[in-house]
Amino acid sequence: MRGFSHLFKITFADLSGTAATTKTQGLVTLPVGSLVRNAAFFLKSGFVGASVTNLTLEVGWNGASVDDPNGLIEAAELATAGTEILAGDATGVAFATKRTGFAPQESSAIEALFTATGANLTALTAGEVWVALDVVDLSKLG
Repeated sequence: MRGFSHLFKITFADLSGTAATTKTQGLVTLPVGSLVRNAAFFLKSGFVGASVTNLTLEVGWNGASVDDPNGLIEAAELATAGTEILAGDATGVAFATKRTGFAPQESSAIEALFTATGANLTALTAGEVWVALDVVDLSKLG
C-alpha cells in the first residue's frame, strides 16, 4: 500500500451487531512519539440497509484528555440511499478546515465513528469501507 502504513477494512458485518444508530470502531492505539501524516478512505461498496437513509464516517482520536472524533476525516457519506462519497483524503469534505496530521501528546486511540440515520445499524445488509493511515514512529528515527 503505497504511501500508507495501515489499512483497516470495515464491513457492514462489523457494524450490524449494534442496536443503535452510532458505533465507534477502534482502529489503532498510538503511543506518544507517533505522527499520523495522512488519512484517507475508499468506499469499496456502498452501505445498504432497510430504512437507512444516511450513514456517515468520521475518523479522529480519543486520548485521556484530548478527543477529536472527526480530527482526521470529516462526516463522509457512505450509504447508497444518500449521496455517497467514493473516496476522500484526510480533509474529507471540508478541505480548508481539517488538519493535515496528528501527533499524540498522550496514548491515543484512533477511532472510526459511524452514524446512521433512519434505522439502527442492525439494518445494514451490505457495504465495505477502507480507512488508510500513514503513521510514523518519530521515536525510532535516527
